[in-house]
Amino acid sequence: MEIFVAYACIYHQCLKRTLLAIFKSPWTVFLPMAMSGAMIIAANLLSGLGLIAGIAITLVFAALFSSYLYFVRELVLGGKASINELSRSFKLYFWDIINLGFVVWILELLVGLLVARSSQGVVILAFLHFAEFVLLNAAPEIIYVHHTYGGLATVQRSIRFIHENWIEWFFPNLIVAAIFYFGLPILWSSGLPVVLISLTVGVIFHFSFVFRGCLFIELDSSSHRQRMHKYRTLKS
Repeated sequence: MEIFVAYACIYHQCLKRTLLAIFKSPWTVFLPMAMSGAMIIAANLLSGLGLIAGIAITLVFAALFSSYLYFVRELVLGGKASINELSRSFKLYFWDIINLGFVVWILELLVGLLVARSSQGVVILAFLHFAEFVLLNAAPEIIYVHHTYGGLATVQRSIRFIHENWIEWFFPNLIVAAIFYFGLPILWSSGLPVVLISLTVGVIFHFSFVFRGCLFIELDSSSHRQRMHKYRTLKS
């Protein structure tokens, strides 16, 4: 029972830090919607480039996601995000994201070639994608907290973090996933304007991403034993 109370306290503290961080820079709740819109526009503009389109869209995504991670980092570390940093934010984690994407692409390419003639190829690739989702789940936080430039370094640190904290990490993340899974169909069938639906989804996504960052820092900077010791000390 003690362990549940201890981690409930941790989640509560992360929730408080998340709310305070977003309250300091409320304009950031519009970032997911704005960047999703920019990605859609870029994809439409670049779609006529043929084979180059895929590469160009990947580069645009890396720049936009780098920008988003920069502002999330500012919130998670207790700073006040400023729109004046927008131009700098596009390049800060650009190559970190590209390098990680390259490693994942090479892995999927090699596995795809190996199972191309296998009757279980689809199942194996599906398992690979699931493994990537699980083992690389903390990769965004690894990138903006530790600034891991190399793709392999990001993969290794993410796997190590998930191995050490998978229960503590995935419990709240699965709750958020359930909210999206059950909530999105309700939103789309509600008859609300698309802009309002997109904003709502973006706000929930932003809130969850900042919460993930606060939780990551808490888990990454301590072991389970240290957390329990800290809880018992505060309790006494």
